[in-house]
Amino acid sequence: MTKASISLQELRRKIYRKAKTEKQWRFWGLYCHVCKKEVLREAYRLAKANDGAPGIDGKSFEDIEAGVP
Repeated sequence: MTKASISLQELRRKIYRKAKTEKQWRFWGLYCHVCKKEVLREAYRLAKANDGAPGIDGKSFEDIEAGVP
């Protein structure tokens, strides 16, 4: 697996700084950053490593990895 071009922590830091310095800025382009495959993979890895709880749909990591609909 290749290393993400930007770490999840760095992405959060950049978004935080932008929000704090430019209060009127609207994050219309946020979706494209959050939905990058490398960002989603890293977020999944971090949540799983942290024993993340099932989401609102009740699916656990085991369900997702087993392909349970």
